[in-house]
Amino acid sequence: MRTSTMQSKILVASEYGQSHVLEFIERTLPALAEGMARIEVKAAGINPIDARRMTGEFKHADLPQSFGTEYAGVIVEINTTQPHWKVGDAVLGSGYGFTHATVIDVPIANLVHKPENLDWLTAGSLAGAAQTAMTILDEIGPTQSLLIHGASGGVGSITVQLAKERGINVVATASEKNQNYLAKLGATPVVYGAGLTERLKAIHPTPFDASIDMSGNEDATQASLASVKKGGFMGTIAGRKLSSASIHAVWVKRNLHNLQYVVDRVANGSFLWEVSRSYPFEQATQAYDDILNGHTRGKSVLTFD
Repeated sequence: MRTSTMQSKILVASEYGQSHVLEFIERTLPALAEGMARIEVKAAGINPIDARRMTGEFKHADLPQSFGTEYAGVIVEINTTQPHWKVGDAVLGSGYGFTHATVIDVPIANLVHKPENLDWLTAGSLAGAAQTAMTILDEIGPTQSLLIHGASGGVGSITVQLAKERGINVVATASEKNQNYLAKLGATPVVYGAGLTERLKAIHPTPFDASIDMSGNEDATQASLASVKKGGFMGTIAGRKLSSASIHAVWVKRNLHNLQYVVDRVANGSFLWEVSRSYPFEQATQAYDDILNGHTRGKSVLTFD
C-alpha cells in the first residue's frame, strides 16, 4: 500500500443541459480507505444514462454531478491484505460514484482481473452492460421467447447472446443499419419505427413470453403490450416514464460472478463485443453529443493516455 497524495482530473457538470455544461476539475484524492483500490483509468465506457443525467432528463444525484459507471485500468495504490491484488494489476469493473476521471477509488469487491487478451477499450466498456444483461435475464426467469427493443447497444448485444446461450428464441429491434449486426449476434432482427407491431406479428405470430425495452419510446411500449402474452414479463432499462405501468423498471444488480461470466466469454471469443466509437478524455463533450444524437452499435468509450 502507498499513501502518497494523487491528483485526478474529473468530468463534472454544475448544471443541467447539453454538453456545454461539462467541465474538467482537478481534485486531490483523500487517503485511500481500507478495502479500496486506486485505479489509473485507461478506458471508461459511456452509456446513454450518462448523457441523460447530464441533460437532467434522469436526475440521479445532486449537482455538481460526475459521470460513468464502468472502467478498466491499473491499480496504483491499494489498501488490503488480500494477496491476490497488488499494485500494477490490470483490472476492470464498476465504479464507486464515477469513472469518467483519470484516477478513481473503487472497492476491491468491485474488481475483476483484466484478461491479457482483452484490449483496454473492450475491458473498459463491459462491466455495466454485462451486469445489466445478466440482471435482465435473472428478472425474466425461465422463458422460451424474448422480444428486445433497441438491442444494438451494449446491454442489448450481451442480452441477445446470453439469451441465445440459454436456448431462448430472440427477436430484436434496431435501426435498418444494425439489422445484420443483430442477426450476427443470433437474434431475428426487426426494424423499429411505425408499423412495428405488425412486423413483429408477421415474424413471430404467437405471443412472446417476455420483452425488455432499451429505448423507452412509445412504439416499443405499444409493441410490447400487443405482442407479449398475458401475464408475461415486460421490463425496461430505459429509465424513462412510460405510458403503461405494466412495463416494470429493471435496475442493475452488481454481481462479480455475473461480470466474470461475461468477461470470460468475451475473452475466449464465445461472445461478440463491439466498440464502435472511442474518444480521448479531452473530447468528452463530443462523445456525449454523439450519445444524445443517435444509437450506438455496441459501445462508446473514453480513452486515457
